[in-house]
Amino acid sequence: MISLSGIVERYNEAFGYTAMKIAPRIIQATGLGLSNFMLSNIPVLSEPDTSYADMIFTNSLDQSKRYSFGVPTIEGGHRAIPFLKPTEASPNSFIAPPPMVSFRRGKHVVRTSIDRSNYEVVENFGMKPYEISLQGILVDVEEHHYPQELVQTMHELFEASGTYAVSSEIFDNLGITEIFFDDDFEVTFVEGYVDTVKYRAHAIAVSSAEFLLQEQ
Repeated sequence: MISLSGIVERYNEAFGYTAMKIAPRIIQATGLGLSNFMLSNIPVLSEPDTSYADMIFTNSLDQSKRYSFGVPTIEGGHRAIPFLKPTEASPNSFIAPPPMVSFRRGKHVVRTSIDRSNYEVVENFGMKPYEISLQGILVDVEEHHYPQELVQTMHELFEASGTYAVSSEIFDNLGITEIFFDDDFEVTFVEGYVDTVKYRAHAIAVSSAEFLLQEQ
């Protein structure tokens, strides 16, 4: 087993001081070991619901390729740090906590300067698709070895053909129902922890019609 402080240390080593401030909130959400943390200036929540961060990615060409990220509920109703390896008996087990996700979007805009004036014409031709960055850590909490199976699972998620239907509250809030992993898949080691790797991937929001037109 990995202690709660060990989880915090891994996030800190992987993502820096900012994550060190965020990680106690993740630990707090589990409802476990709160007395071991000094959360100064951080409101204590008794049993917060973290399901808003859960994410499920289902491949459009192969429904059996389903990848779930989240914080499961264990006995007593508490939230638990997962890092569970999917098995044939439980293919939909969470493979890791929800990744840290950022969204970026722009507009298709043409700006034309008006000769001999201080003005310009701005033409708006619609929205660009969301660009999505995902990053997180994978930990072998069972044997404390290199997390080979989890890395292979993330590799399969990125390499698979087709798009992914995504089920997640934050994606729903932004009107994103389908994504395509297009670039910047990276796996790196976390210094000092042989059982932990950091991953990063990039995706864009798409619709089925857009993806099919681009394929033709």
